[in-house]
Amino acid sequence: MFALPGSELFYDGSLGLLERWYCRIWGVPIVGLRIRLRGLLHHLPPSASRVLDAGCGRGVIARALARRYPQARIDAIDQDAAVQARNAALNQAIGTDNCHFATRDLTELEAVDAYDLVVSIDNLEHIEDDRSVLERIFRALRAGGRLVVHVPHYYRRWPVFGWHVNFDVPGHVRPGYHMPEIVERVRQAGFVVADSAFSYGFLENMANNASYWITAAEERNRLIYALCFPLLNFVAWLGRSAQPEMGAGVWVVASKPVKAETPATNVAADEPA
Repeated sequence: MFALPGSELFYDGSLGLLERWYCRIWGVPIVGLRIRLRGLLHHLPPSASRVLDAGCGRGVIARALARRYPQARIDAIDQDAAVQARNAALNQAIGTDNCHFATRDLTELEAVDAYDLVVSIDNLEHIEDDRSVLERIFRALRAGGRLVVHVPHYYRRWPVFGWHVNFDVPGHVRPGYHMPEIVERVRQAGFVVADSAFSYGFLENMANNASYWITAAEERNRLIYALCFPLLNFVAWLGRSAQPEMGAGVWVVASKPVKAETPATNVAADEPA
């Protein structure tokens, strides 16, 4: 039904009419989100029965997961109650029955052996005690389940060829992670790391940098950005197949060992997160 990621935001009643039609035509106008979503699709397993989007934000990725796995239950959690109310209303408007939004704090995630796929896209850098959250996600996964994590790298190419500490984005408690650092934290939580790679190749990085120049990650200069977004997204799309030796983001794909022992808890396996 929806050709581009986020085009379902046309039915988001909290947006103005022009904003809704813009999303209908171009999809969600966030360059970085579009880059990360394209990358995520390459790291997903062919099937899943129950999926957790750990920190879903605007819900674009959660709804993409619901379309990718139409027979699966998608639990999308975020601690922002207002955003989740919008997500739930939009979900009802478009009839995505297998996607369920709930207001939860990841630091209090209590599900055990509930999911065969957990996705965490640019969330850990917002959380002070990220180690505890990774341990909770480990418990929430079933044995053999997959974790796909994306976080900002500590460095990014800025403005064109030099490397500098990543953007100071509101809400981040750290600018990003060195690749060995995030890989080791995932391992220490109990996971077996299958793959790690940098994201944001040269063209993607340039498009995202231009987006930051305009908005400062605070939705400034919205009209200018709206005019520039189609070109910026196209430039990023041209660079979608890049495999950078160093980039502004890091992917980690890991699994929970089949023979892993899960700590005892009173939370039932089929209880929602």
